[in-house]
Amino acid sequence: MRVLELPAGASPRRWGHLHGESFRGEIQSLTEIRMYLCTKVGSFSTEEQILTAARAHLPVLRTYDVDLFEELCGTAEGAGLSPEHLVVANHYTDLRDLSPDPAAWTPAPTADLAPSASAAAPAAGGARDSQGDGCSVIWAETPTGRVLAQTWDMHATAIPYVMVLGVPAAGDRPAHRVLTVTGCLGMAGMNSARVAIAINNLFSTDATLGIVWPAMVRKALAQRSAQAARDVVLHSPIGSGHHYFVADRQEAFAIETSGHRRRQIFAGGASYCHTNHCLDPEVAAVSKVPPTSTTHDRYRWLGQSLAARPVADLQDAWQRLGSQDGWPRSVSTNLATPQNPHGAATCGAIAMNLDSGELWAQAGFITNVAADRFST
Repeated sequence: MRVLELPAGASPRRWGHLHGESFRGEIQSLTEIRMYLCTKVGSFSTEEQILTAARAHLPVLRTYDVDLFEELCGTAEGAGLSPEHLVVANHYTDLRDLSPDPAAWTPAPTADLAPSASAAAPAAGGARDSQGDGCSVIWAETPTGRVLAQTWDMHATAIPYVMVLGVPAAGDRPAHRVLTVTGCLGMAGMNSARVAIAINNLFSTDATLGIVWPAMVRKALAQRSAQAARDVVLHSPIGSGHHYFVADRQEAFAIETSGHRRRQIFAGGASYCHTNHCLDPEVAAVSKVPPTSTTHDRYRWLGQSLAARPVADLQDAWQRLGSQDGWPRSVSTNLATPQNPHGAATCGAIAMNLDSGELWAQAGFITNVAADRFST
């Protein structure tokens, strides 16, 4: 699997340049795929609509975290693309939930909004042919340490672009390592303070103009405690639906979000799992489950698996993430076909032991596939 180690002491802009220059062709290809999918899975009709929406996210990112803004812009420059193209590559799942009509956009809040008519109303946009992306998250307190692991399921054509990015310490931000795709700031990972984050996509009907979500993942990993990372999630201007799980060696929290709502749904326990439907009824009220989604099947299997036998270690968690029980509606799956090469598939996985600092990752289907092993 591709690995890029960013150099200590370099500026965020330089980090971006190195990322973009190292994977220029791959970043251009992935961006082209996601531009195309925004018109097939999202509600956009033209490239100009997509880029107009993506461009509107750049001031939000600059205000949110100027270093991450500089890194994204540097990556765009290194890859020979515009910054708005990199927003599409990074923010695809949230962008496709947004209306193509700028008049319908509202700024994302920086805290939960109480339920209201305006918050509950579906956005004018929304996916018209959703793929049913299928990430699955496992949390377990094991005899070998606290384990957080997830599959990353997305359009199957993303598999060639999966990589691990190593980010060195900078100022008061600890070093961290993330599972990502070429050109993307980061999707899930762990830092040297042993704060970890995992994610699942949720499909919001109240999407807003918010932060490029991988930037929020990176900002959470700039924290030195799970509580601080949780507060980043709760107070960031999130544009659309995700489930975020953050943990350290003492605490663990799960938060479901939409364009307007933030709900903490877990605050510690021996085991936990989450797939791609909301457990909180108020977030569910502004979310949907695509008809092709396997979320309920995977959630049921994982829950039964955790109840039947506690997770023993990273290897055990990795094997459960690779389960094909109930194929094709299994934890590890491939719903792509020659007719639909962009169908949902397990594109990779990450498993982290917060006590030992071990991080396992791999691209593609992980059933009976060994992980690449890293440390933080």
